Amino acid sequence: MTPHGEASREDSERQNADCVRDLAERTRIPSGSALALILKYANEPSVLDREAAKFRRDANGGR
Repeated sequence: MTPHGEASREDSERQNADCVRDLAERTRIPSGSALALILKYANEPSVLDREAAKFRRDANGGR
């Protein structure tokens, strides 16, 4: 935290990395794909889970 009570850049980067790692592990998609989904859809869990499921389905040839 900064002296003004704001999250430092390091804290923010760590939190972002944790979000990417969590989504990748939870949905079993590559971390790069998880990052792309977070950048596109923000950090809305239900939307991210839905889009990750679509990604996995498409990656598996629709199975």
